[in-house]
Amino acid sequence: MLKQVNIYPEYYDDFRCIADKCPDSCCTQWEIVVDDAAADIYERIDGNIGEKLRSSMTIDADGDRIFILENDRCPFLEKSGLCEIHRILGEDCLCSTCREYPRAVQDCGDFAQHDLSLSCPEAARIILSLDKEPSMTERIICVCDEDICYDYEFMEFMKFSRRQLLDIIWDKSASIDKLVEKCVIYAFHIQEHIDNGELDFVFFCEDISVNIVGIDFSYKKILKECLESDILTDEFRYYLNEAMCFGDIPLDSYEFSAAKKAIDSFENIFRQLCTHYINRYWLRAAFDGEALEKVLIMTRAFVIVRRLCLVYYEKNKELSFDEVIRIVQLYSKETEHNTDNM
Repeated sequence: MLKQVNIYPEYYDDFRCIADKCPDSCCTQWEIVVDDAAADIYERIDGNIGEKLRSSMTIDADGDRIFILENDRCPFLEKSGLCEIHRILGEDCLCSTCREYPRAVQDCGDFAQHDLSLSCPEAARIILSLDKEPSMTERIICVCDEDICYDYEFMEFMKFSRRQLLDIIWDKSASIDKLVEKCVIYAFHIQEHIDNGELDFVFFCEDISVNIVGIDFSYKKILKECLESDILTDEFRYYLNEAMCFGDIPLDSYEFSAAKKAIDSFENIFRQLCTHYINRYWLRAAFDGEALEKVLIMTRAFVIVRRLCLVYYEKNKELSFDEVIRIVQLYSKETEHNTDNM
């Protein structure tokens, strides 16, 4: 047996599904993959619910067993907003997708990192409401022996550099937009060291200046790429199209001064947003070597969410905490569960 360190953010155990009170639903738009264990259970269930379970499953183009959506809704999502499977058969009969969401885990053998997905409105509310960097707790469990699936030196290098990125984001002496730019510059240097095989190099966030490299973000380019991806909801497409109308006019231009003031008042949400993406994606570079791309995932999220907040403010002349959370959740729902959209 192998002792595995499981790492959890402090808010992980605070999540409880709010079911029919949820302003969105994880049972709409998405295909729901049915794992083999659940499918075996469904094959043995009697009665009308058993017949419905079996007739509602099919194999998609990717070879996954899924429930056939009806008008973009899971066939077991009732008008009340509750799940028919859960109501009749209980939680134990849910497929792993429904039972585990919005929980996510990256299992690396001797350690596993857990988090919640921002695509869930309640999870987004919990995560983005924190006013400080979330602390982490560790729990040791025993798992079946398996090979460690990463290079130890590389992973230690990535863990150290992740700490530096988080220190950048939580430096409250600078504005969040400058800190995101600094993260990109830091990741650019880290990528150079990875490409050169210099994994013993110690590079601190204090060693860089925002002025070293000029990072020029084209809002229209980023938004256009997002518009060309697979989009689930008309609401998200509407926001993107409206944001395109503002072109590359920066948020700190005179005409957006009121909007910028409103958006900047939620700077802590944007710190949490960046923290989430750094924690969730940065260590994956230990497997594919693409560190800069992991920070660009964070940067695209930051840029698009802020531009969508700009759209909302310019249309309504106000911006609430709940609306910012809604925009973050909407973006996450469109991107974090589809690798082609990242």
